[in-house]
Amino acid sequence: MKLANFVRALGGGGKVITFAAGGLLAASGIAVAISLASCETSSHRAAARSTPGHGSSVVHRDDLPKLPTIDSVPVAGEPEMRVRILTAVDGVKIGATGGVLIGQGDPRGAVALPPGAKSEKRGGPSGVCVALKGGQWLVCDIAAGQATIGNPTCVMYPATASLVVTPSGGPGQLLAMNSGVYPGTIRLTARTDLREGLFDAVEFVGVEEYLPGVVAKEMLPNWPLAAYQAQAVAARTYALQERERSITAGAGFDVECSDKDQVYGGATANTPVREAVRSTRGIVLKDGDRLLRAYFSSTCGGRTAAARDTWPTGPGFEYNLAGPIQDHHRESACTASPLYRWTVERPKGDLVRRIRAYGERNGFAVRKLNDLQAIEPMGYNSDGRPNRYRIIEPGGAWYQLSAEELRLACNTSVGGSPLATTKGVPVGNPLAANAPAVENSLALVQ
Repeated sequence: MKLANFVRALGGGGKVITFAAGGLLAASGIAVAISLASCETSSHRAAARSTPGHGSSVVHRDDLPKLPTIDSVPVAGEPEMRVRILTAVDGVKIGATGGVLIGQGDPRGAVALPPGAKSEKRGGPSGVCVALKGGQWLVCDIAAGQATIGNPTCVMYPATASLVVTPSGGPGQLLAMNSGVYPGTIRLTARTDLREGLFDAVEFVGVEEYLPGVVAKEMLPNWPLAAYQAQAVAARTYALQERERSITAGAGFDVECSDKDQVYGGATANTPVREAVRSTRGIVLKDGDRLLRAYFSSTCGGRTAAARDTWPTGPGFEYNLAGPIQDHHRESACTASPLYRWTVERPKGDLVRRIRAYGERNGFAVRKLNDLQAIEPMGYNSDGRPNRYRIIEPGGAWYQLSAEELRLACNTSVGGSPLATTKGVPVGNPLAANAPAVENSLALVQ
């Protein structure tokens, strides 16, 4: 089934704004924003995706979690998501009730296993451990020991193809992988671009079974059903739009399981969350005949801005030209967030070094910055908020940066920089380049 035949758009032609069934966008005084704003920038997303380090090669027999019972049966024709669960690990443990099936597939294919590919049953109730050594996949029953060359219980497969792991029980069964539980099929792909022996784990899962794992992680527990429904629509739209982009680009996966895309925790038995996904099945947001880039964030800072005011709009990023869903000022719906208002204080010299380093790395004129007198707004968006700034030196010389460029510049890493003084930011919440960019303030400390 083609994607166009699966999804249901909200309304007719033009930009879809709301879906009113059951008060989808607000309930019990809680408004949910589906908007063109996010805590990560599109221009830096691809680079962020390549960062290794999620997972460990250490395998213990008792590590695999118990598999819950979930009423989950894939629907024929449902779009399948490729979700990267683990990045650049050197070992993994996988299990399922009754064992797993092992096959091999295309490392960058749009399907986990090509048509006609064969799989063979491996492992028992304890699961299997997998490692990549000497150009071979080593698959060993966890009950028999580690996946090491020379272990007679290990089976080897060539690493030129991916290793594909599915539950032996068939559709609707769950896989346990390390500490997580997943409703799909797992594809392990070698990362020879990084280092010999490392690999990624990508889950292939139907979009409607993927979404409960997103909504349960992106939303607080015990919220109204309508709030979960709104999040389901936003998350579905974002996922399918990113899926289109990834397939067109020939990428080996569609989305990350972290906030580099949207947080996904695998299988969930959360009844209200599953009902929210079921009751909005196939519903998406569209801008004309195209899927909207449905960015969302935990804190709106007041009112989110148009993506075109912040992010690239050139070839490959035309989706950022869509206007904001809510094109008027309103009272904020997220004042309860601990990050609704915050202040960061940096010593002036430190700020100069950061901005200058940002300019050097990007070839901007501000790389010539020697001192700092003031930072002043010089342009505003349709809601009256600054979207361009003038960086002024003593004596009057000045440089200009967009609001997004200034945000990134202020957070550029420079060796030896002191820690920033923070106000309104919870302890343990690191200040990073994806901190909220609206309705904040930056104090210069002389």
